[in-house]
Amino acid sequence: MSILSKLDDYKYWRDNKLNNYTTNLEDCLIEIDNPLKLKKSEKDRVRFLCNSNNFALFHIQKQSDYVKTVTNINAQFDLVEIDKHLYMQDQSLAHITPKVEKNQSEFIPYTNRAIGWHTDGYYNDIDHRIRSFSLFCANPAISGGINDWIDPQIAYILIREENPDVAKILTHPQALSIPEHKKDGKTRRAKSTGAIFFIDELTQQLSMRYTQRKKNIKFLDSIEIKPALESLSKLLNTSTQYHFKHLMQSGQGMLCNNVVHKREAFIDDSNNPRLMLRGRYFKSIN
Repeated sequence: MSILSKLDDYKYWRDNKLNNYTTNLEDCLIEIDNPLKLKKSEKDRVRFLCNSNNFALFHIQKQSDYVKTVTNINAQFDLVEIDKHLYMQDQSLAHITPKVEKNQSEFIPYTNRAIGWHTDGYYNDIDHRIRSFSLFCANPAISGGINDWIDPQIAYILIREENPDVAKILTHPQALSIPEHKKDGKTRRAKSTGAIFFIDELTQQLSMRYTQRKKNIKFLDSIEIKPALESLSKLLNTSTQYHFKHLMQSGQGMLCNNVVHKREAFIDDSNNPRLMLRGRYFKSIN
């Protein structure tokens, strides 16, 4: 795919992307009758939205076992090759809920604090690239916890249309580095270096790898990178017709090709805490 280097290819891809994009959130929400056996029309709609918007929302009726149900839904889209990350629990899903254990509570997702813009698995190496994830609300917070997201391909288009030089520097193969993660003298995760926007070698689709966090991040040693990152951050924090904001309720979930997203802080009920089920996968939804 030559959209990064050939202007005509980029323009053709850009026009096709924008012409097929759905900006109305309600049109991206699918009511699923039987989550254990999706109808062909439901599957087709999810795939269509994941091809055009890189995400689809869905809603299911109350279930006795949400973990089993969500895993089953994901498997119907061949999402079975899992990322075996820290704190993954039963049936390949992580339980994103506030934790009191010291080690786990060091990671922001397992607190009630806000999470800045990021793509999932931005610290993974190329061989363990996260191409899709699912997020399901088993129990919402008392208040807060809204999710914001934007399709990375749309983000790239908006940046390139405003300033092609900014888009170009963000595709540098050494734009973003994550140092190795050590614990008690042992390496839990090796150093990872790569572009922020890139063509994924497996899917041949424009993809993104990014985090807004400040600690343990190293960016390309270049005078161009700082203003480029500021432009990207400004875009993400701007409200456009392509930005989505949604507070998931119990029974609602998302399937996506690793959209760039954030989470607002929330207030919880200690006796009935917020619980999101998240699955990370090496395969994209198409």
